[in-house]
Amino acid sequence: MVAVAVAMGGVPAAAAPWRVGGNAALHPRRAALEAAPPAPYTNYTQTQYWFNGQRLDHFNLTDGTTWAQRYWLVTDFWASPTSPVILYLCGEYTCPGVMASRLFPLELAYEHGALVVVVEHRFYGASQPFPALNTSVLPYLNSRQALADLAWFTGFLQGQINANASRPADATNQWLVVGGSYPGAMSAWYRIKYPHLTVGSLASSGVVNAFVEYPQFDQQVAASAGPDCANALRNVTARIGLAMPGIKAAFGAANLSDGDFWFFVADAGAEGIQYAAKAELCGAVTPVWLAGGDPLPAYVNYTVAYWEAVMGNSAADYDSNVLADPVAGGDGRAWWWQVCTEFGWWQVAPAVGSIRSAAVNNTWYAGFCAKLFGVTTLPDVAGTNNNYGGGHPAGYNIFFSQGVQDPWRWAGVQETLNPVEQAQVVDCDTCAHCVDLYTPTPDDAPTLVSERALVKDLVASWFAGH
Repeated sequence: MVAVAVAMGGVPAAAAPWRVGGNAALHPRRAALEAAPPAPYTNYTQTQYWFNGQRLDHFNLTDGTTWAQRYWLVTDFWASPTSPVILYLCGEYTCPGVMASRLFPLELAYEHGALVVVVEHRFYGASQPFPALNTSVLPYLNSRQALADLAWFTGFLQGQINANASRPADATNQWLVVGGSYPGAMSAWYRIKYPHLTVGSLASSGVVNAFVEYPQFDQQVAASAGPDCANALRNVTARIGLAMPGIKAAFGAANLSDGDFWFFVADAGAEGIQYAAKAELCGAVTPVWLAGGDPLPAYVNYTVAYWEAVMGNSAADYDSNVLADPVAGGDGRAWWWQVCTEFGWWQVAPAVGSIRSAAVNNTWYAGFCAKLFGVTTLPDVAGTNNNYGGGHPAGYNIFFSQGVQDPWRWAGVQETLNPVEQAQVVDCDTCAHCVDLYTPTPDDAPTLVSERALVKDLVASWFAGH
């Protein structure tokens, strides 16, 4: 193992707006966080390592091929070799380890004297089994293999802990698995498929229910934006349609095809809602719209000056010509493979009241998947849901949380399923995607503070063996 120290949370994740998680590194509550006195769990150092023995194919025991998977350890709060371990999952992006903007799991680690380990997902970032993302090797990229990676890695790290502390080889720590968005789903699925390896799961905004069409995404964007802002955004879409194709240049997206461009401009607005930047988005377009003006220039300015410059997104991330390249396609290509084959979640325009263009439909998605991978069949969402349970996963000691304004909430569990699979939708004006994982601030809504208190009680009970 080669260690590389990265202090205070490392660097933000690269922007990846085409994925479930989006750009998680930035958040409107950052000013409140920076103004607050530092909490003890914000002072940490994470160290990067490589696990060189990760298996390529966990379901073919005759294939002994291995590859190197990246992970990080935070030992600052670890009380003893017998104390708990928090497995904090990364997902469909280049993993930075623990992000300084998402430190609630470190607060749990501080309270329980836990070791924190962050694992990068196969085929993302530096955790690459192959030098290029050729279609011939992408069948090894799926959630089932990734969950098995976590189980194999858990065995490896538990062995390291035992050896370093001269403990019996079969000794085990208590492991808690935590994730948000797709890693939130992975957290729940890991608990379901490998219950003997963990005591519980926190699945924040966990997208456990797969389906091909997802019009509820835009419906929630409109509801969260409010009627005035939603109407302004609908008008923006209409005006873009009248200004095509020349309007692409104003967005810095002249190289995008029409379909790629329509997805790009829809995401720019949707992510403002998804990541609680409604004030920036709606503050730009709504006053102009209500005054009878043209909100399109304001939307262009918001997209370029805030969504791209501040949140770190780029029109180039939506270029299907780049994403089709096995070398240049990067994390975006890897995630689209999972979207096109096992998850779907195609954010199509709703039949009524759509904000995004009707051009973003099943035909566009199917053509996109065919262009990138030659895939001509629909994503196997039935197989995914049959394997994991869809919207009613059968597990125990799992807590599902959603933000009331999050357009991804309709792919998750929003109501308690049973006493050992509780769920809560956190209702506040800035409660959006993965809201409870973010670093707590004095400005957090009482509903969010209350939800985190419930989480702390559940985690304490799980560690107590209840």
